[in-house]
Amino acid sequence: MSAAWAIYRKELRVYIVSPLATVFLATFLFLAGLFFYLGVTMTGEASLRIMMGNLSVALMFLLPMLTMRHFAEEQRAGTLELLMTAPIPLWALLLGKWAATVTLCVALLVGTLLFPGLLAYYGDPDWGVVATSYLGLFLCCNGFVAAGMFASSLTEEPVTAGIVGVLMLLPFWIAGTAAEMVESEIARAVLRELSLTSHVDGFSRGVVDSADVVWFILFTFSFMFLTWRSVESRRWR
Repeated sequence: MSAAWAIYRKELRVYIVSPLATVFLATFLFLAGLFFYLGVTMTGEASLRIMMGNLSVALMFLLPMLTMRHFAEEQRAGTLELLMTAPIPLWALLLGKWAATVTLCVALLVGTLLFPGLLAYYGDPDWGVVATSYLGLFLCCNGFVAAGMFASSLTEEPVTAGIVGVLMLLPFWIAGTAAEMVESEIARAVLRELSLTSHVDGFSRGVVDSADVVWFILFTFSFMFLTWRSVESRRWR
């Protein structure tokens, strides 16, 4: 675990001094404030439901841009070969990079606690729903970071990696809409299972379904495994 901890600290230091992370934080908080304002003014409810639903979609576009440098930049700079030949287990490299980005996501979510505070000051929010909504966003962050890392491992161009990451996640967003357009019940059921929105909606309503939690865990693990296979294959090139 010491190797994973070293990678984790190194990646966090990179984020702290990186202007990309600052821009990401500012953009996310701006969107959170905008969605919060629109949600409260449009519905008249002391609720974060609108904000949380829109933030899960925003993260799908923003996180691949944050993770795009993980492996693509290392490949372009020639430092990935050094990491691959260093006495660092591949799982430690992946875990350290993933955990550092998830930590940044937690900082983002902490920054949005201002909005539940405003609801508590002016109204009486359901704190159970607030807690489950944040759990849903946290699970989204885990999966989106893993998907972004996989995209970054496929190319040497960070911008290309960011675009590929977004395109990789888009089908999971539109699967729910596509499910309503098909006639086959089997296809509809499959698309609903693949749909990101169908698994996020429960959290925003205050429902923690074990099936949704398992879906996000499998989603994250699958992309982490694909990243491991992608990076591992470079040792034989």
